[in-house]
Amino acid sequence: MSENKNNNGHEYVVQIKDVVKSFKVGDGEVTILKGISFDVKDGEFVSIVGPSGNGKSTLLNMITGIDRPSNGDVIVTGRNLNKMSENQLAAWRGENVGIIFQFFQMLPALSLLQNVILPMDFANKYPPKERRERAMELLDRVGL
Repeated sequence: MSENKNNNGHEYVVQIKDVVKSFKVGDGEVTILKGISFDVKDGEFVSIVGPSGNGKSTLLNMITGIDRPSNGDVIVTGRNLNKMSENQLAAWRGENVGIIFQFFQMLPALSLLQNVILPMDFANKYPPKERRERAMELLDRVGL
């Protein structure tokens, strides 16, 4: 058994295998991602960088289950997202994914702590008495 196994029992938290993403444009097709493959182990820090329009957001949308590849596999904590229905993906995202978009908006009437707790309330994640402590841990992890 690998020492890099995460709490779901998988060595890799993300596996991208021969991913291709194409979009129809007019009568033609534009391929944004061409056979991308990489693995991310639990605890690794990864940056996705590149010029505007090179597919960074498209790739992240596939890793978070917002979009699907034209070909290839996107596997997150052992789950092949391509094989999940839209309803399964929506439920999976609600339980496992937190996304902060480039131009994100927090709810201005709430404190930072309350903004972090809010998704836990919606997802009924963690017992209510533990949510504040969990939110504080998460904020501490990112230096806030």
